[in-house]
Amino acid sequence: MRLASFNIKNGLSGDGSCEPEALVGACRMLRADVLALQEVDRGVPRSNRADQTEIVADGCGLTGLYAPARRLDGGEYGNALLVRGSLADVEHVRLPVLPGNEARAAVVARAEVDGLALSVAATHLQNRHGGPPPTSKDAAEQLDQLSVVLGALASRPRPKVLLGDLNMPPEVVVPVLESAGYAVADSEPTVVVGAPKFRIDYVAVDGLAVGSGQVLDTAVSDHRAIVAEAVAD
Repeated sequence: MRLASFNIKNGLSGDGSCEPEALVGACRMLRADVLALQEVDRGVPRSNRADQTEIVADGCGLTGLYAPARRLDGGEYGNALLVRGSLADVEHVRLPVLPGNEARAAVVARAEVDGLALSVAATHLQNRHGGPPPTSKDAAEQLDQLSVVLGALASRPRPKVLLGDLNMPPEVVVPVLESAGYAVADSEPTVVVGAPKFRIDYVAVDGLAVGSGQVLDTAVSDHRAIVAEAVAD
């Protein structure tokens, strides 16, 4: 199956437009069976008050679940989890944040894809404005948030999938995921589109075998999407 994570930046294209057709086309390009989206709007003026989860689900033939992280301009902003199958046992997880920082969240659910049951988490951890991803010396907030996401998955059955924009470089986040039993799909940098320098978007699995991740420019967002093929271990 194809696993993907994509920070869509509220569906914003390189020309500054925010059109549903462009967002659907970008997500359709990924051909994902399990897809996590970050920076997803619902009812926000900047994205024409659209329900972007519903738009992608309908346009790609997926079952979608929206998980808001915070209120924004009369609407909501957060994460989405979409699968080529069904979703159940849904848990919305609020993540710890430092005072004054943006609210963050994760969604955890059981996904059924082609007869295989998966425990899946989709998340977007705290970012670091105006600079590169944090090193191990200053990633305490992101690591605390990741610990909560891993804890939410810990009690659920294998195989497990963690997808998201973790806002940390591989040298910080990969050892943490591997120590928790996850294999992480390697990939090229995912940000910023046009001149990618940093890898902050991840596909990680426990109980599956995963190949190297492919990063794709979609003409939507300032992130490249990451897609990885996984098979039963």
